[in-house]
Amino acid sequence: MEITEADVNRPLAELVESSREKVVIEDIGDYYDIFFSIESTVLNFWQKKPALKDKTVLSAYHKLKKDFDGQKEGSLADEISKSVKAMLVHNKIEGERSYTYGEINSCVKHLIKLVNQHRSPSRIGYLQWIQTFFEGNMPKTDTEIWEYIQKYES
Repeated sequence: MEITEADVNRPLAELVESSREKVVIEDIGDYYDIFFSIESTVLNFWQKKPALKDKTVLSAYHKLKKDFDGQKEGSLADEISKSVKAMLVHNKIEGERSYTYGEINSCVKHLIKLVNQHRSPSRIGYLQWIQTFFEGNMPKTDTEIWEYIQKYES
């Protein structure tokens, strides 16, 4: 079954369980498909629009935190909203995990913290962090982490 434009334009409330209770995200792996759908969309948007900066991503996340629906057509927030909704529809079709409204919102709040943690003079520290992740080049040792921070975030 194919996911349609109508599917991704449905209100988020129709695609999630109704609980708005916040969750504490201790392991992002527990919500990997939400984070993947959001951050892969951000990376793809950046590749199409290289002038994108972290502050625009942060703004999009704040808009989504307030209201996941009704974002300006073609904006980063709109693209993220549609991507998450497509993932939710796909999960529903495949009988996979469903999420609550609160879980989606908690993931967005977690990403807001990440953007703030990766601030850099280049103003693309978070975007570089996402790119590094998707390229499979995440620093693992303390030395690699320190070198990464020196290169991209200081």
